[in-house]
Amino acid sequence: MEDYLITGMDQFDDPVVYFALFANWDPVTFEEAFKKPKWQEAMNDEIVAIERNNTWELIELPKGQKTIDVKWVYKTKLNEKGNVDKYKAHLVAKGYKQEFGVDYKEVFASVAQHDTIRLVIALATQNSWPIFQLDVKSVFLHGDLQEKVI
Repeated sequence: MEDYLITGMDQFDDPVVYFALFANWDPVTFEEAFKKPKWQEAMNDEIVAIERNNTWELIELPKGQKTIDVKWVYKTKLNEKGNVDKYKAHLVAKGYKQEFGVDYKEVFASVAQHDTIRLVIALATQNSWPIFQLDVKSVFLHGDLQEKVI
C-alpha cells in the first residue's frame, strides 16, 4: 500500500481538522468573486472560451419571449495531493426557470454514474489495465441545441 496516495478523513485524528482543511471556500456570489484577481482571471477565461467556441450570439428578444438569466458558479480544483490546481468559473444559464415542453423537450446530464465508474475500476483492476483521468477544457461549450435559448 505504500505505493498509493491515501487521502480522506481517516488520515486525521480529529474530524474537525479534516473539515476545516477541506471546507468549501469558493465564492457564492459574483460580488464576492470579483474582489479576488484569481476569480476575475477565471471568469475572463470562461468568457474567452465562450466567445472562441461561438457558444452564443446576440439577438433581438422576440416579442412575447422571456430571457433566461445566467449566474456564475465557482470551483477550486485540487490536484491529487490536495493542493490548488486551478480556479474554475462557469457561466451557466438558470435553466430551472424554463418550462418542460415549452422551452425544451429533453433533459440530459453528461455526468458519469457511480455504478459505471465502479465497473470500469473493477475491470481495470481485474485485467491490470492502467487508469487515466483527464479534463476536457470547456467541453460543455461544444454542444449544439435544437431549441432557441433567449
